[in-house]
Amino acid sequence: MSVLDELPTTVATVVRQQIAPAAATLDRRRAFPSDNLRALAEAGALGLLVPVSHGGAGGGLEALSAACEEIGGACASTGMTFLMHSVAAATAASDAPAHGRAAELLAGIASGALLGTLAFSERGTGAHFYAPELQAVHEEGRVRISGRKSFVTSGGHADVYLVLVQSDETEGLDCYVVERDAPGVSFDGAWEGLGMAGNASVAMQLDDVAVDADARIGAPGAGAELVFGVVAPVFLVGLAAVNVGIAAAALATATAHAAGRHYADGSVLAEVQAIQHALADMDMAVRATRGLVREAARLGDADDDGALVPIMEAKVAATTAAEAVTQRALEVCGGQGYTPALPIARHLRDARAGAVMAPTNLVLRSWIGKALAGLPVP
Repeated sequence: MSVLDELPTTVATVVRQQIAPAAATLDRRRAFPSDNLRALAEAGALGLLVPVSHGGAGGGLEALSAACEEIGGACASTGMTFLMHSVAAATAASDAPAHGRAAELLAGIASGALLGTLAFSERGTGAHFYAPELQAVHEEGRVRISGRKSFVTSGGHADVYLVLVQSDETEGLDCYVVERDAPGVSFDGAWEGLGMAGNASVAMQLDDVAVDADARIGAPGAGAELVFGVVAPVFLVGLAAVNVGIAAAALATATAHAAGRHYADGSVLAEVQAIQHALADMDMAVRATRGLVREAARLGDADDDGALVPIMEAKVAATTAAEAVTQRALEVCGGQGYTPALPIARHLRDARAGAVMAPTNLVLRSWIGKALAGLPVP
């Protein structure tokens, strides 16, 4: 049995033994999930999307969706940091044949020694993360980058950051590997968002940061191809799967509560027809969105020409379902769901993040409509 075949069982074990038991405390303390990520690294899961030729598991979107759902259902903060690391791994792996910093990055990710993430978003570009204002400047054989990135998941904790900038060689974009301890790199602020409390999404400041030319991922000016050909599909499928996990976890909690909530007359909450209908609706929503996410992942892995629409739809559908299911679960659980006695409140808060993560659901709906009508996307 290959490493890839063993990973679902391995990840499930890490989730059961480490991630799930720590989720409530991590959320309450707004702590970065370092121990969880370390356990996933030791299990080989951080190399999920790294090619076998570079020491990884050689997985694709289907394997990623399964892992993100499992991890995200237990702890959405860990799910998001794992996802962004995986997106960084896939981006580096796309630089085939991997060379220079890309090869070093893949080796470190596969061994579990390096945690990666992206630094794409900027305050001035908002949801249009694919249109950065920062520019690379070639000078004396090196590349210098100055500016500020926002909403950098794992900011200050990840070892390496893929920074998207305007190229000074062409009219396109470039993506560079920047190390956390490189001179001129700093992080500030604290993540105070409604949910995903432990993902450390903070600002990254780059003050005349110098990197070698071989730190670029891909060809000069090819950053847009990376964004839409690699980053977007991996991120959208993974985020959709995290939200399926959130919804499934809320459903499981609500079902257990309804079945175990006894009254003085011997009846249980689950005997109430309205509760039965709520559980049925939630279950159908989870199953439907899980099916859509898996179909999108399968089409993406197959390089199907029609994969773009279902991949975008998977993100919209899963994040929308997560909001609806967690709200319904709160209603089923009543007062208990509104307190820390149950994880419903955490799931509800975490589920509110997906719709506004770039590309936002509003943007994606426009792109889906354009794609269906045969118009250019974006």
